[in-house]
This record gives sequence, C-alpha cells and structure tokens, in this order.
Amino acid sequence: MRRQRTGLRALVVALAVTMGLGVAGVAHATVYRVDEFKITESHFDFGDGRLHDVSGRPTDDGRLDWVMNTAGVWEPTLVGRIWINNARDECVRVQMMVEYDNGFIETYTDTSSDFCAPNGQTWFDDVNFRPVVSQYVHAVTIKLQCAESSGDPWVTAGQSARYVEP
Repeated sequence: MRRQRTGLRALVVALAVTMGLGVAGVAHATVYRVDEFKITESHFDFGDGRLHDVSGRPTDDGRLDWVMNTAGVWEPTLVGRIWINNARDECVRVQMMVEYDNGFIETYTDTSSDFCAPNGQTWFDDVNFRPVVSQYVHAVTIKLQCAESSGDPWVTAGQSARYVEP
C-alpha cells in the first residue's frame, strides 16, 4: 500500500511540474511603441473612431504598433480605419513602405481592406495590417492610395510621416 501511494504521489508531482513548466514557457509579444496619426485627404481618410460631422475627418488617430515578438523580431502593425467620403465609385487602400537596415525599401499593399464606394455616401473598412516580420526593419511609412474606379490605376492621395523603429 505504501508503494502505491508513493508512486501515485510521484506521478502527481511529475504532472504538476510538467504543467508548470509548460505554462511558464508561454511568452508574449511586446508592443514597444505606438505611433498615432491621421492621413486626411479630399474624400479619403485614414484614422480611427468615426468621421466628424462638421469637418468630415476621423475623430481619432489610427496607429502603427511596433511589436517585437518573442524571437526579438519586429512586426510593424497598422491598425485603424480607411474612409471614402462623398465619392461615387472611387476606391481606397493602404500600403506600408518598409525600409530595411540595408536601405532597401519594399512596398506591401493591404488588399484585404481595399474597397470601392458604390455611391456618394460615407463608407469605411477596418484595417489590421501586418505584412512583414523581420529583425531588419528600420522605418515604416504608410500610404493612402485611391483610384477613380475599380480597375483604374492607383495613385497616392497622402502619406504618413516616416516612423523609425524604436
């Protein structure tokens, strides 16, 4: 009987230690800095919240979150909303221009949030865009692009400041 209790006790302790190590091994990404900004252009905006009734501009800033994952690698993440205001059939999207430590610049397009306004009212779409995970990210610039209608060429309506990694 004594042997069975000791064996059972050893098994329970071993399971508890294993589970404790498993929980202790969970790590989370860390947000090091948040750059808040708006891009406001005629008929097209990036920000957050809602559009102001008088100015037609976003009430809150959108943001660029500088996230470092558990491997020490940057994951710049754009969060906010893009709007089309009083523009019929026009389209809008965002791009993230990433500058790497070696000076190379790559442009990433958020195709999941681009859309065209079906009429002249106000339309928006939420943005949560993380196109790159790299330890070599040096700086990021956000572009707000528009097109006169679906299939037309995209042009840059406005852009953010250049944000350098923390």
